[in-house]
Amino acid sequence: MVTTYDVVVAGGGPAGAATALRLARAGHSVALLERSRFERPRVGETLAPSIQPLLRELGLWSHFVAAGHIPSWGTRSLWSGPAAEHSHLMSGYDSGWHVDRLTFDRMLFDAAGEAGVSTYLGSSLSSCSYDGTWQLACPDGSRLSARAMIDATGRSATIGRSLGARRIAFDRLVGITTRWDGVEVANEQYLLIEAAAHGWWYTAPLPDNALIAMLITDTDLSRHHHLATPNGWTSHLHTTSATAHRLHTAGTLPPYPGGTAPTAPSVQSAAPRPSCSGGPAPRVYSAASQRLIRPDDFRPWLAVGDAALAVDPVSGSGVPRALRTAKAAAEAVSRLLAHPTDPRPITTYESDRNAECTTYLTTRASYYNAAAHHPTPFWTRRRTPVPRVVEYG
Repeated sequence: MVTTYDVVVAGGGPAGAATALRLARAGHSVALLERSRFERPRVGETLAPSIQPLLRELGLWSHFVAAGHIPSWGTRSLWSGPAAEHSHLMSGYDSGWHVDRLTFDRMLFDAAGEAGVSTYLGSSLSSCSYDGTWQLACPDGSRLSARAMIDATGRSATIGRSLGARRIAFDRLVGITTRWDGVEVANEQYLLIEAAAHGWWYTAPLPDNALIAMLITDTDLSRHHHLATPNGWTSHLHTTSATAHRLHTAGTLPPYPGGTAPTAPSVQSAAPRPSCSGGPAPRVYSAASQRLIRPDDFRPWLAVGDAALAVDPVSGSGVPRALRTAKAAAEAVSRLLAHPTDPRPITTYESDRNAECTTYLTTRASYYNAAAHHPTPFWTRRRTPVPRVVEYG
């Protein structure tokens, strides 16, 4: 038996769920497939103040506030020299937020279901073909039919690549992270960023008294310096000053060899220290920047979120960007459904994503060019000319 929808969305993260939610509210029948059951940790825990108007527009602000996320009052950084602070009180929205991403993503997924979307957990697409409508199969044998399809499968862009689209990769970033529970975070409600030899670090509190630390580096550097191992990760952490000091003060790391932790938050004064093992093993996540390009393909499908354009975490814009592109995708798909032979909804959407990508690459280059000088491969790679994306069509 084939179940028919106007739109099938593959991927239930923020971009996919928000797109499905908007399409359902526009009167379309929508299926939303999420491969997981929201059982594993997710990263991207700090949301900029700009998330507030986006959630208000979706009618989800009160749900978000009730979920118990904690305010982020600002950012402290050791990036281009001495420590600097930026207060979110100047944003017009009071604060950013430190969130439990599983709770946040599930809130959006459930909101889509409450809006009338047919939601499926533990489900994905195993095959798809187009004969005027999309004929879709799932691993459990169920079959779906749709007039339009959305790829919201994240950085893997599984659906788009299976349809012939190609990814342009701008880097090979990974995030290597460790989380500690049972940490008092009442005085830790800020994001800390610090440049280091092989990448940069961020640390942030999480709801329910947890603290997370992540090293952003390149895949080859992670392998060469064993940065995904407990010893390698901790050894590199001990080359920082403010980050290591924060974690030692919070009681999340063993004492330094010799018993003295750093006290001055200065990149220039940070000195390498011996490796120190202990604590939970780090987890590795892809953080690569990339753009999905579809060559002259006017079939009714679009990529949203990281599947369309994945960005460096240094931009701090992942989730807000996902929600903004969800709005653009829902509007484009609504036009496609109303005018199925008109290619302009696709070409306009792709052209806008290309412009967004070019702006992002320029902004990313300015961030890295402003960083304190480290004569190491991670930093020298990021002082090359900025590539431009050719306009679609």
